[in-house]
Amino acid sequence: MTMNKLSVILLLLVSSLMVFGFATQTSSTIDRKQLREILVQLGYEVNDIVKEAGKEKYAVTFEKYDLTIPVGFEISPSNSYIWLTVNLGDAPTSGNDKCLQLLKQNGKVQPTFFYITEGGKLMAALAVENRGVTNAILKTRAETIAENVGKTRDIWQK
Repeated sequence: MTMNKLSVILLLLVSSLMVFGFATQTSSTIDRKQLREILVQLGYEVNDIVKEAGKEKYAVTFEKYDLTIPVGFEISPSNSYIWLTVNLGDAPTSGNDKCLQLLKQNGKVQPTFFYITEGGKLMAALAVENRGVTNAILKTRAETIAENVGKTRDIWQK
């Protein structure tokens, strides 16, 4: 086989792998129905908390640190992320030690983070890129946010 033919074959092989790799990456997002199916497959009791088509949100309860922690699961409007959120109650209404402590915790519990909604609720959240999501990835992330909420309870429950 000549060097020229070998080069052409190698080029075709690399090109086909690049196209295949691109196609699998772009088509590997999950939709809202698949998100619910994964949660059920993981053995979780799934509560449908928002049922409106295209805005579905589910909740699964975890027990950590003597707490019952309901974690919400929803896909972002852009379909790029799966958001895991926990409502921690009313947020502090003024800058105080609790706010500073929560900001410090963000660096310790990342990628989980604390934030305050426009409606005044203190939340914990964790975004999962909606690409190549497997049951194992979703389970690990769900356990992560529940663990981080539980281990920081002394701060956000003040």
